[in-house]
Amino acid sequence: MKLLTLGASNAGKARKKRPQKSNTVGDSALSQEPSITGVRLAYPAVQLLGWAVAVLFLLSVPVTEAHREHGVWTELVWSEDRFEITHHMHLQDAERVLERLGVDMSLDSPEGLARLALYVEDRFLLSERGIIARLDLIGAETEGDFLYVFQEWQGSRRIDIPQIESTLLEDIYPDAVTWIRIEAPELNQTWSVGQRNSSNSE
Repeated sequence: MKLLTLGASNAGKARKKRPQKSNTVGDSALSQEPSITGVRLAYPAVQLLGWAVAVLFLLSVPVTEAHREHGVWTELVWSEDRFEITHHMHLQDAERVLERLGVDMSLDSPEGLARLALYVEDRFLLSERGIIARLDLIGAETEGDFLYVFQEWQGSRRIDIPQIESTLLEDIYPDAVTWIRIEAPELNQTWSVGQRNSSNSE
C-alpha cells in the first residue's frame, strides 16, 4: 500500500481519525510536483459499508481487461463539518491513465500518485445550486486492486442533491461511468454519471 497526501493547501486543518505517520517524501522526487507527505488516513465506520459496496460493484463482472466494466465509484460522506470524498478506481484503469498522460512512472511512485490525484481533480466537478464548489485535494493511495483519491468539500450538511460532472476515464473508455453515493443526515442517494453527461439524482 502506498499513500500520499497533498498538504500544502490544507495547512492548519484539524483532522481527527487521520493520524500522521513519519514517512516524508524527499524534495528530489517531487521537483515538478506539489509538496507531499505520507499520512495514513483512518475513516469513519460508516464508510466501510460503502467501500465494500464499491468493491462488490466493480468486481461483479469478470475481472479480465477485455470484459471488466470501466468506471469510478465516488462516495461523499458527511463527517463533522464537511464532506469527505473518496474516489475508487481499479489499478488497471489507473495504469492506463498514466499511459494516456504520457508519463513514464510507476503507479506506486509519489509522482505517479500525484499525477493521478490531479487527473481526478481536473475531471470531477461538483455544483450546488448552480455554483461550482471548491473541492480540496487531500491525497491518494493504492490498496489491493484499487487506487483511492481523497478530496474534501466544505459544504453544508443540509444541501440539495448536488449537480456532478465527471469525465473520469472517458478519455480512455468512452463508455466509462462514475457511480456516485452521497450520505449525510437525512440524505442517502446513489446515481451514475457517464457518457459525457452531467447528472444528478432524480
